[in-house]
Amino acid sequence: MNALRCLVVDDEPLAVDVVVSYLQRLEIVPVCCENGVEAFQQLQKEPFDLLFLDIEMPGLNGIDLLKSLPHRPAIVITTAYRDYAVEGFELEVLDYLVKPFSFPRLLQTMEKLGRWRVAGEVSTEAMGRKDVQEEAHLFLKVDKQLVQVWMKDILYIESKKDYIRVLTVKDEYFCHQTLTDITAKLPTEKFLRLHRSYTVALDKISLFRDNCVYVREKVIPVSREHRQELRRRLQG
Repeated sequence: MNALRCLVVDDEPLAVDVVVSYLQRLEIVPVCCENGVEAFQQLQKEPFDLLFLDIEMPGLNGIDLLKSLPHRPAIVITTAYRDYAVEGFELEVLDYLVKPFSFPRLLQTMEKLGRWRVAGEVSTEAMGRKDVQEEAHLFLKVDKQLVQVWMKDILYIESKKDYIRVLTVKDEYFCHQTLTDITAKLPTEKFLRLHRSYTVALDKISLFRDNCVYVREKVIPVSREHRQELRRRLQG
């Protein structure tokens, strides 16, 4: 996350401080502007990946700023008003946060950003020098901590009664979450649920044989209802 370039635009210092403090917990140091004109000038100087944007500001408001940008980063509207939600999503913003919002709510936005990048809905130009799939991530709650896990590193996820085991190329994580919930957060073109107990990264499968797949040394069963889709995805 260190390479993610964020711009925070808000004319309320306290609101800026809240967003900055949340981002710093994710090891992101944003650039801040106090009005739309200053933000427009900053966006002409350098590209950003993500823009946290207030709406009601003096001079140039957030909606007008959006409309003035020929090339936009991912946009997250941050406002105390719900009135702009429809217009915001018509402008294809990533998310709409109503103040005051919590740190867990911002984490949902960051996870959404990761999925959006993998899906290709954010241009590689806007997202900077790294490949978009390299940037995709999610946060797992492990031992009362939020741990960042890169999606490209996930091998498979296994359901273990009341918790899940996430196996990556280097580590494994155990957290209280359902397999259904975490699978919903993963890009569908990269991951597939093969069994009631397993979701697998398709590019980590080395062999599909006898109704099982092999991921490194692990043999993972494939349920009958998932076999045809798996064959299609592997051959496609």
